[in-house]
This record gives sequence, C-alpha cells and structure tokens, in this order.
Amino acid sequence: MEKKQILLNALTTLVQVVGTAGALFFLYRFLIRTIGIERLGIWSLVLATTSVVTLANQGFSTSIVKFVAKYVAKQQAEDVSALVQTALLSIGIGLAVISIGLYPAARWFLRIVLPRAYLAEAAAILPYALASLWINLLAGIVQAGLAGHELITHRNYVVLGSSVGYLVLAWLFVPPFGLLGLAYSQTIVAAGGFLIAWVLLRRCIPLLPFIPRRWSLALFREMANYGLQFQLITISQAVREPATKALLAKFGGLAMTGFYDMAMRWVITFRELIVQANQVLVPTVASLQERDPRSVPVIYRESYRLIFFLAVPTFAFLTAMAPVVSRIWLGHYEPLFVRFVGLLAVGWLVNILSNPAYVVDVGTGKLKWVSIGCGVTAILNISIGFVAGKYLGGDAVVVSSVGCLILGYAIVLASYHLTNRVPFAALWPNKSAGILASSLVAALIFLPLFRASARFRLFPFPIAASLALIALLFVPMWIHPMRKRLMDWVLSRSPA
Repeated sequence: MEKKQILLNALTTLVQVVGTAGALFFLYRFLIRTIGIERLGIWSLVLATTSVVTLANQGFSTSIVKFVAKYVAKQQAEDVSALVQTALLSIGIGLAVISIGLYPAARWFLRIVLPRAYLAEAAAILPYALASLWINLLAGIVQAGLAGHELITHRNYVVLGSSVGYLVLAWLFVPPFGLLGLAYSQTIVAAGGFLIAWVLLRRCIPLLPFIPRRWSLALFREMANYGLQFQLITISQAVREPATKALLAKFGGLAMTGFYDMAMRWVITFRELIVQANQVLVPTVASLQERDPRSVPVIYRESYRLIFFLAVPTFAFLTAMAPVVSRIWLGHYEPLFVRFVGLLAVGWLVNILSNPAYVVDVGTGKLKWVSIGCGVTAILNISIGFVAGKYLGGDAVVVSSVGCLILGYAIVLASYHLTNRVPFAALWPNKSAGILASSLVAALIFLPLFRASARFRLFPFPIAASLALIALLFVPMWIHPMRKRLMDWVLSRSPA
C-alpha cells in the first residue's frame, strides 16, 4: 500500500505541476497583453519583496511534514492534532506581527528600486500582497499536514484548483482594475485554498477542531529545534530571488526584470515537474528513519538515477525551445528571454541533481551541509551580484546568480557523498552516455535553429524541428534500462 501511495502522490504531483504550468502560461500571456511587461515587472518585484515573510515559516512547514509523519508512524493521533494546532497558532500570530512591521520597510525599499512613476501602483498592491502571502503561508502549514500523512494527492488537488481559479479571477478582475485586480484575485484564491485544505486535513485528523485553540510548548520546542536548523536554509532560499530581482531592477531596468521573471517561470516549471515528484519522499524518509534506517541509502541511489534520467534531457529540451516559447508567449523573439533561459537552465539542473541528497538530509534531519551550501549561495549572490551589476550591467547579475546557485548546491551534493561514503562515480549512472550526448546535441544544434526560425518567422519549421528534437531526446531514453524499470514499476504498483 505504501508504494502505491508514493506512486499516486508522484503522479498527481506531475499532473498538478503540468496543470499549474499551463494556467501560468495563459496567465502571463494574458497579463502581458493587458497590463504590459513593465507592470508585470512591478508585480514580480512586489511579490519578491514581501516574500521575505517566508523566513519565519519554512522551518515550521518542513517540521510539520517530518513530525506529522513521525507521529502518524507511531499512531499518536492526539500529538498529530496538537502539532498542527501549535504550528498554525505560532505561525499565524508571528507572521501577522512580522507583516505589519514589514509594510513600511517594504514601501521604503520599493522607493529605492522603482522609478517614481510606478510607486503609487506598487504601494496600492502591497497590502494585498502581504495579506495573500500570510494566508498562503498558513495554507502551507495545512498542506504540510496532508503531506505528513502521505496524502499529497489532496494537496495537489488544492494547488491545481487554486491555479485555475487564479487564472479565471485574473481574467475577470485585471481588465477593469489593472494590477489591483491581480492583487484581488490572488487574495481571494489564497483564502479559498486555505479553507479547502483545512477541511481536507480535518477529515484526516478527527481530533482537529475547526478553530485551532491548543498550543503545546513541548511540541513547539521539538519543531523549533528542527526548524531553527532549517531556518538558514529557508533564509538563503527566500532572499536569493528577491535580491536578484532587486539588483536587476536597479542595474537592468523593469523590463529586464520582467523578462527574467518569465524565463525563471519557464525553467522552474520543468524543475518543479521533476523535483516536486521527488519531494513526496520527504515524509517517506522521515517515516523510514523511525522504522527501517538501512533502506534510506537505497532511496537516495534510486531517486538520483531517476532524476538524472529525467532532468538532463528535459533541461536540454526547455533550453532549445526557448526561442519558440518567446515567440508564443511574448509575440516576438526576445534575445534577453532566450539568454536568461539558457543560463538559468544550467544552474537549476545542478540544483535538481542535488535534490535527492537534499531530500534525504531533510527527512533524516542532517541539515549541516545543506545549510552551508544554501548560505554560500545567498551570501555570494548578493555580494557578487551587486558588484557585477554595478560595473557590468543586468546580464552580469544573472550570470553571477547562476554561478552562485551552482556552487551552493554542488556543496550539498558533494558533502552527501563524502559524509555517507557514496562513490562520486555514482553521479554518472550506468548506461547514461547516450542520454547526455543527445541532450548536448539537442541544446547546441536546435537552439540556433529555433532562434533563426523565431527571428525570421519561419512558421512551418518549428513544428517539424520540434518533432525532430523530441525524437532525438526520446530514443536514448527509450532504450535506457531506467525506462523499462520505471514502466514496470508503474504498471505493477498502480492502484486498480
């Protein structure tokens, strides 16, 4: 049953990521045509500015997944109920205070990085951005409770429904209200997603009251001890993207920030498609750590092989297709977008390959080297990015950000192999030369071809070339042993 649930969690996660990506694609296309790329850059910058509130939450979210899985495995239902209530009360009150204090600081920051003509719009949407973020973070606690029960399918349905609802509400509210309409849409969707997730979690935990009222000091300390270890990780992850966008807005302009945000969305969509399916193993690892610790290294080995098999050709595909996506999404070929996609694809590929080590470390609570790697990424991203942007411009900000990302997550990956005495030869899975070779050929040959077709509007060419690109990447994947193992596993483990 456990393997079936893992499979169902992974499959619905893939569906959720694909569906969310589709909704996001149409949303961005609609927003560009309705409010323009510069106002999209304002929205992106405001969200990035308010996202620092997540610094106080992510440690608790991860703690919820780990400790709910732990107490479910021990069949301690009362502790599970108290754990969720304690987290919600702690985060809800704490984040409300932080958000109120952040508001004037955020307005001051926006005055520094934004042109005066856009300050009024940014200030108008800032309260809604903070409110929706507060609600979303509380919803994240509830969804983490579902994940701790290994009911990630429920979470996926809520996230996918929220994405579709966001698209529909934006379509209704943005034309008459502009950026404020987008803020209204996000706040309404956040509230609806929280309520639905809360109802689903109460079905899993019958002892959970409708309004949280129980707070446990012992459980708070247990979560806090783990969460504080995780906090450096979340701080580095939370500040990296806002810092990059702020430096881009300062040294490259709002339009460049908007193109960067779109390129990031395109790359992150594929990254999430792979990583989120792998993240379902966090509660599994936490549970196995209690019941069967010897099986944890097996999970790392198998998940790394599968991610390598999927990630390398996937990132070659998204890089090669960037000119076509630019043409469809923006209505024209945009060199900045294509260049940013290529750079970000390299950095996030390294991040993906480190994800199995990250998942095992988080599930087992061994966070030292994860903290170091993420801390290095954040510190260097800000310092090197500022110098690069000041003297070399916006492009250099993105290059330095990607370089810091690669360095930080290479530390996470290498440290896992050294600490657990896993040979570095395992980073090159058996019989993967064909996949790597075809991926390099795809990126180096098809990217220039698609770029030329997008620039000169050779419409029939991208269709035929896309089919050839897919065939080039698919054939070595088809003959690879992992494909057969994956299909056998799906067919033999899928629910009736």
